[in-house]
Amino acid sequence: MTGADLIVAGLVLAAALIQGVIGFGFGLVVMSVLPRFVPLQSAVPFVAVYGLVVATILFQRYRAHAPLREIWPMVLGSLAGLPLGVLALRNLDPDPCIRALGVFIILFVAQAAWPRRVAPHDRPPLARAWALPAGFLAGIIGGAFAMGGPPVIAYTSARRLSPAGFKGVLQGFFMTYTLVMVGMLSASGLVTQATLLRNLLFAPAIPLGIWLGARYGERLHPTLFRRIVLAALLLLGVTYAVGGA
Repeated sequence: MTGADLIVAGLVLAAALIQGVIGFGFGLVVMSVLPRFVPLQSAVPFVAVYGLVVATILFQRYRAHAPLREIWPMVLGSLAGLPLGVLALRNLDPDPCIRALGVFIILFVAQAAWPRRVAPHDRPPLARAWALPAGFLAGIIGGAFAMGGPPVIAYTSARRLSPAGFKGVLQGFFMTYTLVMVGMLSASGLVTQATLLRNLLFAPAIPLGIWLGARYGERLHPTLFRRIVLAALLLLGVTYAVGGA
């Protein structure tokens, strides 16, 4: 392994651990760094394949807490948005894509931090009608940048589900829409044998990260842990938005 490979392996491990603890973050964390080592068109399918594996493993853990009525409207919306995102990935200049990626990360941090400061605990759940547009935006962003989480995370957090329900619904969505995204990327020629072989190189980091997240995540103070993650993502998002490719 080269030095860059070791960095990527550590990144995959950390991202799997974070998603194991808080239910999201794999694509966001990896895509915050990976495009510095490989082209965006290579990074997206690399992360998409791993994201599918991570979501599938975690969904098995939380599926009993994930009602399908909360998942399928987001999936339907994402099916409409995914082709637009994949088309953008194949045809857009990488530099503005990287800058847009930075903006998306900043927006995610903003929406994740804002409710804890201002939203009252008795605020009614967001209407399920917002699931379709949330899924549509997730499809576009996911197809272009492999980080479609922010819209559905914002929506699901506003649904006021239990922690286990929050994680389960997100994993159910991520698993389904990432499977479709990998299929579309494959049809577009972006998922190749070389991509899959490279994924195998770092595969052991996935179960290890999830296991560490499940075992040790609850020992960390949730608020402190989340603030550290959001602060790191904010720094990387600003770097991408300002510096570009």
